[in-house]
Amino acid sequence: MVARLSALSPGPLATGRLTILLAAVLWSTNGVFIKEIDADATSITFFRCFFAAVFLVPLVRLRNTPRPFDVMVGVGLFAALLWLFVSSTKETSAANAIFLQYTAPFYVIALAPLLLRERLRGVDLAALGVCLAGVAILFGGNAGSGDLTGMVMGLGSGLFFGLYMMWLRRMKYADSVLLTFVHCGAVALIFAAVPGVWDVSGRDAALLALMAALQFAIPYTLFARGLRTVASAEASLIALVEPVLNPIWVVILVGESPSVATAIGGTVIIIGLILRYTLFARWSPGTIAEPGAVPGEPGKAMPPEG
Repeated sequence: MVARLSALSPGPLATGRLTILLAAVLWSTNGVFIKEIDADATSITFFRCFFAAVFLVPLVRLRNTPRPFDVMVGVGLFAALLWLFVSSTKETSAANAIFLQYTAPFYVIALAPLLLRERLRGVDLAALGVCLAGVAILFGGNAGSGDLTGMVMGLGSGLFFGLYMMWLRRMKYADSVLLTFVHCGAVALIFAAVPGVWDVSGRDAALLALMAALQFAIPYTLFARGLRTVASAEASLIALVEPVLNPIWVVILVGESPSVATAIGGTVIIIGLILRYTLFARWSPGTIAEPGAVPGEPGKAMPPEG
């Protein structure tokens, strides 16, 4: 009987895939939380990082500590991408914000020759072209909608996320959980000094604590566990469930529907990412073949930061 049950249970690879899928589903709720919380972007960024740092404490191990200069730069990039993403979600539709943040891997492709001295291949340009087409559709179709500020912030969050991904290459020597804890704690300390950042209602504080748990601590742990058996390229591909589900949850729970241009442009961006992680990746072996992975760190994919 025990042997029969063991035969029916999923293997390590299937379990890893399901674990990463669950992490992506939890990440996809960020749009709903941001839309439902009345606090501004600065307060949301502060409380989310504060609670996330608190929840990560049990997982922290003091090993492979990051160097102070590397931490300072990383904190700056991390703070910018988080604040810009939350601000974008506040100023425009959640769909616009998440699709534009997911242009981050393409910034890695575009900037790698300049910042990392890596050769740009033809397939990299093809993937970049698909992404730019999606962004052009998204912006062109939403022209005059009043969402320009939020969409520019969304592009900014994608840029800083791409820079953050590349900076993590420099910090590949550091323990990833410790590094995330330090970055969250440092961002919370920085934003704690901003006037009015503490002015949130009890309801918003509770939602922010729940957001930090469901949106950060739990999925981060699940994602890290799944990477023990799932390759980084496949993990990045599974994680694309987040930008797909994010607008759907917002439509169902908040009632905010994306425009037709957003749906088309976002679909093109996602197609570009899928091609980059699959077909283009096979044609382009090298350090930037898996833009969703932590560059220079085989087998470790970069979890979404929005």
